[in-house]
Amino acid sequence: MDTVSDLLSRINNSVVRRKESFEMPASKLCIEIAKVMCDEGYLTKQEVVTRGKKKFLRIAIKYGPDKYGRLNRPVITGIKRVSRPGLRAYVPVSDIPRVQDGFGCAILSTPAGVITDEIARQKKVGGEVLAYIW
Repeated sequence: MDTVSDLLSRINNSVVRRKESFEMPASKLCIEIAKVMCDEGYLTKQEVVTRGKKKFLRIAIKYGPDKYGRLNRPVITGIKRVSRPGLRAYVPVSDIPRVQDGFGCAILSTPAGVITDEIARQKKVGGEVLAYIW
């Protein structure tokens, strides 16, 4: 099974069901993606929990105020997987996409690590586009 697709599907399902947090089996790539999403403000927190010999990734979804001031509007309004096992999407620095005219972000796997599109442009590195988030 594709762990990145599993992570993005679980995040999307949690947002739709208005869940505060969820757990999933941890992988190095999923931990890095969750860390980037926390840094960008899409998730409240992420932590690795160990039970026995297995590691789990616990993720808390971030919610913002709605028009009445209640904290029940999810920060994530859309999420899309770009590169997948059957069709990888590699881009050079000059072709890194802008998501929602800069209101979203693209998550890339580069030689500099898992970073956002903005940081990749600053560091002038290209890589594999993993997902779009807005």
